[in-house]
Amino acid sequence: MPRAQRYQWTADGQEEAPRPSRSSKKRASLALQDLGAELARLPLGDMRTLNLPADLVEALELYARIRDHEGRRRQLQFIGRLMRDVDPEPVRVALEARQARATADSAALHRAEQWRDRLMTAEGAELDALLDALPVGLDTAPEGVTADAPATTREKLYALTLEARREKAAGTAPHAARALFRALRSGLAAAAAAGREQAADLEKF
Repeated sequence: MPRAQRYQWTADGQEEAPRPSRSSKKRASLALQDLGAELARLPLGDMRTLNLPADLVEALELYARIRDHEGRRRQLQFIGRLMRDVDPEPVRVALEARQARATADSAALHRAEQWRDRLMTAEGAELDALLDALPVGLDTAPEGVTADAPATTREKLYALTLEARREKAAGTAPHAARALFRALRSGLAAAAAAGREQAADLEKF
């Protein structure tokens, strides 16, 4: 039979909330340890932006350097104890925001890679459609485009694409391919930041 919940009473006769059980305390402690482990994976610069206590930052740095399993376990327990003095909610929000940015950055890189690879193989009308669909702006001629290159964004991308193809065929260093990737990445990112409609999905071509 479950043990009856015990209550305490204040001096004015008001009922106090029941004390946390041992199991709930353990869950809370483990949650703080998990949060501490996430913090330990951050670069030092990111840790400092969270305004964490100095002793916690020091403990996190030490945890990252420990390789022994038992040593890491003990250090993580210590971090969990230090985390009791920290409001965990802003830390969770900051970590979630960082993860969201990392996911978005990874998706943007993948998208730019897809467009570069497609430009490298497309021909004729397909290549024209791809170039027309890209909301990319280039203020200056990037690496891989000569000084007398065409002035328009579309022509710059086309010139980079042709040069990248020549590099690939000749087996030379892919300077133009890298420049094409950077142009696509920055252009797509700028379009997204400005709230403009991004390029159509590759599946439409």
